[in-house]
Amino acid sequence: MKRLNSHILIFLAVLLYSPLSAQESLVPLSSAPRHHMPKSNDTLLLELPFFDDFSNYEGIPSPKRWLSFDAFVNKDYAPEPPTVGMVTLDALNKEGNLYPQASTNLFSADTLASQIIRLDSITSTHHKLQPSDSVYLSFFFLPGGWYGNMWERVGSAPSPQDSLFLEFYAPSDSQWHTVWCSGGFDADTSGMQSRWPWRFVSIPIVDTRFFTKSFQFRFRNYASLDANPKNGIAGNCDQWNIDYVYLHFNRQISDSIFRDIAFVERAPSMLKHYYAMPANQFAPSDMADQLAIKIVNRYNQTLASSYAYTVYDEDNNNIGSYDGGFENIVPFFPNGNYQQMTVHCAPPVNFTYPVTGVPAEFHVVHVVREGVGGDNHVCNDTLEFTQRFSNYYAYDDGVPENGYGLTATGSRLWLAQRYDLRLEDTLTAVDLYFNRTRNDENTDIPFQICIWSAEHGKPGALLYKENTRMQPEFDGMNRFHRYLLSTPQIVSDTIFVGFEQLNTDFINLGFDRSNDAREFLYYRTGNEWLQSILSGAVMMRPVFRNPDLVGIDNRPTLSANMDVTVFPNPTRGMLHLRCNNIQSEQLTITLFDMHGKRVLQQDFAPSLNVESLPAGVYLLQIENKQNRQRSMHKIIITQ
Repeated sequence: MKRLNSHILIFLAVLLYSPLSAQESLVPLSSAPRHHMPKSNDTLLLELPFFDDFSNYEGIPSPKRWLSFDAFVNKDYAPEPPTVGMVTLDALNKEGNLYPQASTNLFSADTLASQIIRLDSITSTHHKLQPSDSVYLSFFFLPGGWYGNMWERVGSAPSPQDSLFLEFYAPSDSQWHTVWCSGGFDADTSGMQSRWPWRFVSIPIVDTRFFTKSFQFRFRNYASLDANPKNGIAGNCDQWNIDYVYLHFNRQISDSIFRDIAFVERAPSMLKHYYAMPANQFAPSDMADQLAIKIVNRYNQTLASSYAYTVYDEDNNNIGSYDGGFENIVPFFPNGNYQQMTVHCAPPVNFTYPVTGVPAEFHVVHVVREGVGGDNHVCNDTLEFTQRFSNYYAYDDGVPENGYGLTATGSRLWLAQRYDLRLEDTLTAVDLYFNRTRNDENTDIPFQICIWSAEHGKPGALLYKENTRMQPEFDGMNRFHRYLLSTPQIVSDTIFVGFEQLNTDFINLGFDRSNDAREFLYYRTGNEWLQSILSGAVMMRPVFRNPDLVGIDNRPTLSANMDVTVFPNPTRGMLHLRCNNIQSEQLTITLFDMHGKRVLQQDFAPSLNVESLPAGVYLLQIENKQNRQRSMHKIIITQ
């Protein structure tokens, strides 16, 4: 996921027919959030071998190997990299914004330069390096996106006039020298020749002026914006994805085989559908039945490997594990095969998160190991994932790869995403992630948040429409904006949450490509709801109650030895409380509205007069002052 910030985007995506010529469109980002890691401008002196497959970190390139930070390390900008992770060069700078000089004309964009590398000798053996030592720099690369269906691609392929360069630095003349370049092309070109369109490049180093103690290499790209007349569309483009960069001696030009068993794509959620969900809504049935894990053998022989995962709670306690044992894995080349043994590539989810209705996080660690001779690169043998239970549903992972919007010939647009509730709950807000466009063209697009029931799997009756007209807001990098409902809504079962857009401009909503949730997304411009065909998830998160009150069940939740009855409920005036098995003088009463504001606090009393409070939904907390045990109750005050 490349950096996302001030968001511009070019058309990568895709048009769907509807009776009113409605279209779903995906566009590249004009800026993007970045996972930052500590960086340093310190120059290091490295020795051979040099290797980076970008597998065990994200964000800026590691300062342990790289000296420039324009490119972006991610796990999502192209499917099936050689091993998990890649670095992407595109039209965004190191801050995640479109380059100031960006235009439809060719301009210099990202640079990825290595730290200084000793290419004069191997100090551990006192061996002097020279051209006869067969020194090669190799890497895999792929132009943006993938091949096949347009709506399943991620990035933007470079145009023919765009280019990617590899350059070597010669201290003798203080110059960078081009040793390889590629003009822009579509991955379809490779895809038609091979199912796996990543290309391998191997460059021999034979010029004696490079065999110094101050050698460097760098990748650079030239980009050009596509001309898009519609507001909110033009943006980032011309991605070049690079992986498995390797510099060493005693190699050959065809040296693309490594004894390396590795993961290929990021770790999945352990839930069936969601990346995150409200703690009080979780049930064991939300757990996935099995996972999709892609493992590759980059060697030229069948090898044995082991696979396992372990799940930890916030206190680092092991609360679940799975051991798939040893299995053979055939080589990836020449047929493009991954691990096919289901105990490794489709492991069962054999545990349930011990969620008790309160916010919680769990850490999942996946490990694959080569079983006999040893793995060349263990950095790509571990995947990690954090599962969050809070007060919201999320199909997305929090970082967009594209912008999403609708266009049509009508006057209004509707967008709705499905959520399945186990318990009746109170919807208080909707978090939306809007991409900022290049000239803020989408800041004044009005919309109204809506809630629909479900009918035959699609949005049905309109249950609620927010009276307040809202517009896209930007709370900074990697930040959702929370839109509060003026009247919190009690909802249950299956609902659709979304908005009515009051014009047909491109609204540019964040779109995450890491989870395919298209079956839950619907849109319309007239009377007919259409299901999305775009692989991914719009970044829309319904929020239930106040974050401080997450985990409170709608039914009374009694702590041990606290037997409290509250009646009548609903009420218009008096609320009566009855306690059994506890002395009432030990208790305090606190009443919250559904925005989390405290509206009443006092010592326990058998009756409360609430007729002066506005009609609505409240939360009543009864707490034991001695042992801090609590009982929470949802209270409805009617008019």
